Amino acid sequence: MTWVWKRSLGLARALALVGFTGLLILALMTSLDVLLRWLFKAPLQGVNDVSSVVMAVVIAACIPANLAMKQNIRVEVFGAIGGRMVHKILEVLSSSLTLVFILLIAWQFVPFAASLKAGGDRTWVLGWPVWPWWSVAAVMMWLAAFVQAMVLVIDLIALFHRTDDPLPHDDTTSAA
Repeated sequence: MTWVWKRSLGLARALALVGFTGLLILALMTSLDVLLRWLFKAPLQGVNDVSSVVMAVVIAACIPANLAMKQNIRVEVFGAIGGRMVHKILEVLSSSLTLVFILLIAWQFVPFAASLKAGGDRTWVLGWPVWPWWSVAAVMMWLAAFVQAMVLVIDLIALFHRTDDPLPHDDTTSAA
């Protein structure tokens, strides 16, 4: 299981790097568009088209790493008050709920991408088909669901783990 976890974590981090690179490129395109509008009254054609399709992929690319490193917003007051076992139980509960939520999202991305393909949706200026971008985002969401399932398994192991030895998940959160 450790091998699978390390590989999925590595893939999640690589996708996050791709996502942030895409976000940087979008920011540079937008800045260039604004600059060209201001200086020459000649905007870049299709910047909004590129933003509209790439943004779904950029966001979806970052979700697996976010889930793997447990970077979600969470409240740990009850876990701190209740002690170590209550904290572990709450971790399993939150990981379970997060998995259900991510599975629902991933499940809905597939018919959404299929409906875009069936409808022949295209971007307004450049005329790019929209469905391939949302299909890539759907694949990334399914990867996020897999990563979250691994997080849940690790949290379940931690729940029944009796020693203070670090689990595979523990060293990734401290590195982040």
